[in-house]
Amino acid sequence: MKKSFLILLAFAAAACSKKMQVDTPDFNVSPDPARQVADTFVYRLGDTTRFKITGTVGNIAFYSGETGKRYDSRIPTYKLGRLTLSFASKSEWGNQKNTLQVLATNKLAGYDSASVVNAAWKDISSRGTLATNATVTAFGTADLTDLVANASDSLFIAFKYSGVTGSTQRTWTITEWAVNNVLPDRTVSLSSFSADVAYWTRFGNAWNPASARWTASATDLKINGGNDAAPSNTSWVMSKPLYVGRIAPDVSTGVKSINEPDKAEYTYVYPAPGVYRATFVAYNHTLDEEKSTVREFIIKVTP
Repeated sequence: MKKSFLILLAFAAAACSKKMQVDTPDFNVSPDPARQVADTFVYRLGDTTRFKITGTVGNIAFYSGETGKRYDSRIPTYKLGRLTLSFASKSEWGNQKNTLQVLATNKLAGYDSASVVNAAWKDISSRGTLATNATVTAFGTADLTDLVANASDSLFIAFKYSGVTGSTQRTWTITEWAVNNVLPDRTVSLSSFSADVAYWTRFGNAWNPASARWTASATDLKINGGNDAAPSNTSWVMSKPLYVGRIAPDVSTGVKSINEPDKAEYTYVYPAPGVYRATFVAYNHTLDEEKSTVREFIIKVTP
């Protein structure tokens, strides 16, 4: 009896350890052969690109070859091009001078006020133009590449406001904020007001009224200066850490999922002239294994 029980346990263990295997997809794709010139399929802008599909497969993904949709860029990478900062500003009320500084650092020990105030900030105010009155003034596009060490580095950017009691303090508004990693083939957005409204960090010594501190919205940063009786005010607002060389993976379009019937055709309209490497990835998978088949085509779209 004991021997039989051990044999059953051995069979059960073998069954549990067996991997769920899948077959390599039986899959093919063919663009319109009438469009083929040598190894390229040529279309006019506005034409519908039609891909005939044969075979049975669980899932199909499509990379059009456009920026942000390239198969070769599907894995996150780090690459640093030219790091740029741009924004616009206006300064209202009063006539106090030098009340705003633009600062940057790639070394921050912590997020507490002491760490921020004592960090090794670089004053980058002179790399552009700050407003002197209520006229909205473009800062320009400042190159910050020299402030970071390499593509895996991070950068913090801050605005430091100073208002002094005894005269009307200035009110500042910052708009059109953008920090970008400019590469030869694309521009990667690192920060914008609409994306980062929840990530600004504020420090200050005057918190009453609330308008005496920086406020962030999806369109601007703003701080309201007090009247001549208001206390002196030093107020900071700091960006999130900007990972300067991080490039998010390119994405595909789902053509078919395992819950859908087989597809006979997929169509796509390219929005601009250019030469694209269109890629289809067909794959079957389980929790234990995945097998895929890749088909690629060069698509040329003419004006």
